[in-house]
Amino acid sequence: MTQLLRLLVLLCLFTAACGPSSTTTTVLEPVADRLPADPLAPTADWVVGINAAGWDFHRHLVGNSVSSPVSLGMAFSLSRAGASEDTGAVLDGIFGFPEIDLHPAANAVDLMLATASAEPTTLEVANRLFPDDEFSPLPEFLENAGAHYGAAVQPIDLDDGASAAETINGWVSDTTRGLVPTIVTEQVVQRQELVLVNTVYLKADWAEPFLPEWTEDGPFATGDRRVVTVPFMRDREPVPRRFVRLEGADAVELPYQGGRLAMWLILPHDPAGLQAVEESLDSQDLTGLGVIAQQGLVDIAMPKWEQNLPPTNLFEWLCPLGFCAGAPFDGIAPGIFITAALHGAKVIVDEKGTEAAGATAMAFDESAGPQADLMLVADRPFLWAILHPETGTLLFIGRLIDPTA
Repeated sequence: MTQLLRLLVLLCLFTAACGPSSTTTTVLEPVADRLPADPLAPTADWVVGINAAGWDFHRHLVGNSVSSPVSLGMAFSLSRAGASEDTGAVLDGIFGFPEIDLHPAANAVDLMLATASAEPTTLEVANRLFPDDEFSPLPEFLENAGAHYGAAVQPIDLDDGASAAETINGWVSDTTRGLVPTIVTEQVVQRQELVLVNTVYLKADWAEPFLPEWTEDGPFATGDRRVVTVPFMRDREPVPRRFVRLEGADAVELPYQGGRLAMWLILPHDPAGLQAVEESLDSQDLTGLGVIAQQGLVDIAMPKWEQNLPPTNLFEWLCPLGFCAGAPFDGIAPGIFITAALHGAKVIVDEKGTEAAGATAMAFDESAGPQADLMLVADRPFLWAILHPETGTLLFIGRLIDPTA
């Protein structure tokens, strides 16, 4: 295999802890020790930029959707270390990367996200480089990948596309706990020089769990004049939650245990109004919901749902923005260019993760239940977003049009 990179695959997923590799191929430790977080790094600029790019990619998708802005941001931020001057300028424009200390900023955000991973919550980001076993990336690129992204190096035989794809997909499946079982094919990786992969994994329990015995079927209007029957999780009674009344929609926060992460559910008033609501919002509107929220009793019913984004060609989104296959990455090695960029993700929302048992006897005089300040029944298409409030990072974004799709 020549020194010409025919493929750098930027794989972006919402995934998990680094499990054992499914192959016996030697895994090298990062070339450089991981640096501590730089308190002066422009983390806010990095987060704002990748959030905006992630929101733009979300708007590019149609129908039911799920994606991970932070995974996209980490993968392309790492690849930026090897971009040529012109390619780097294009990536800076798309992702809003800070002009100074880009990689320290990504490192600091990554390490801050790691602090949210404490029982019972798991939030893990992983990066890995898969160079061909006869290809040597520049030392500067490998040092940056290790010091700022903790990226281990796993040389493999990329001439053998089937075996290479099995190795890469095995690592992705391990780190995502099987949620994303495959991201590349034999045809994508065969005879390439390097495959760059990022994964992100989240598992978190609701702070206020939904009890399975209160789940019952109900109608969901899909927005295209169809009504489907789906299981709805329900509060037993109004629960103290933060919420925001937007123009044309209501937004409710569903925090996870530990208080470090939260989902915001944005429900349009009009069953056919999701597109208008999305057009009225940007990424900073989503991350700023907590700033303008009020506290009150909220009575909520929401469907259990599962969404999957199969490996998706990112060039369909990026090429109109100026970043296409063939963009040079001379900082990885002379003559290197990108040939493929893929993203996949999956989300499951239900009562799982909550395991509880109890028996309690209480006596109450007959009385009406507490009055809810907001009643939200998510029985029509809605937008959702999972945030890391401390950094304002958008971890996942999704749109649910039809829970049965």
